[in-house]
Amino acid sequence: MMASLRIEPLSTTDRVEVAWAEAHPVVRRAVIAACVTAGALSTAVHAPAPIRWGLVIVGAVLAVAAMVDLREHKLPNRLLAVACCAALLGVLVSSQLATFESAVAGMVLAGGLMLAVRLTRGVGMGDVKMAAVVGASVGAVSVMAAPVAVAVAAFTAALYGVLARRQRLPLGPVLWLGWAVSLGMCAAGWLS
Repeated sequence: MMASLRIEPLSTTDRVEVAWAEAHPVVRRAVIAACVTAGALSTAVHAPAPIRWGLVIVGAVLAVAAMVDLREHKLPNRLLAVACCAALLGVLVSSQLATFESAVAGMVLAGGLMLAVRLTRGVGMGDVKMAAVVGASVGAVSVMAAPVAVAVAAFTAALYGVLARRQRLPLGPVLWLGWAVSLGMCAAGWLS
């Protein structure tokens, strides 16, 4: 008789460790730079401290999730859940109903836009979930930042796809870029 070989799926921690170990040094530096950028952007945004702390965590966790997406073409659900909890917890601790409503609206806007793309073009559900997290976190600062983040991600992905002549690419990195650009625009007072 032949023994069946069962392969256990990797834990999220193992997936992150493998992605880090196999990443090009430029990718590793980009992840570190993204984490530092998340910290810088959160201090520049005009928001209560709990929201800013949530933004730091969201930015760092989404940068790590994007690194895994580069390797696997799949975003880790647990990292997205951690980022979502950080964003919403920051909003809840700030105790401002208008901010909570804005975060939920941002989540629905960004997630809804990406869901519409999924229904017509076939992006993954991880991309939809990450867009919703991006929308919730930037929506806490300005609800207008959510569709801007998705638009920046879509434009960047399309441009890269054309230049690299690729039809399939991980969207995690460009969604993170959309998050950062929209927060930068909020910090500059362009989205209020």
